[in-house]
Amino acid sequence: MRPVLTSKAFGSAVRRARKVQGLSQVELAARAGVGRPWLSELETGKRTAELGRALLVLSALDLAITFVPAPGLDGSTVDLGQIIGGGP
Repeated sequence: MRPVLTSKAFGSAVRRARKVQGLSQVELAARAGVGRPWLSELETGKRTAELGRALLVLSALDLAITFVPAPGLDGSTVDLGQIIGGGP
């Protein structure tokens, strides 16, 4: 699994998932409740895509975002449990 670090990489991942599921942009947009032009912008990596709508698209594809720690420059990692509510 490759990390998604840019809006362009996110859009490419959405496009690949849509195509794997055999959906057109029109079909996915209708399923997600977003416009086809907006979905096209998301898939091409528009940096100002709204997070709420992007999450609707992921849900329509039966996908979710998972946070995983990325190593810091010194090799350390972030305590995700603390960040997302699982820790003290």
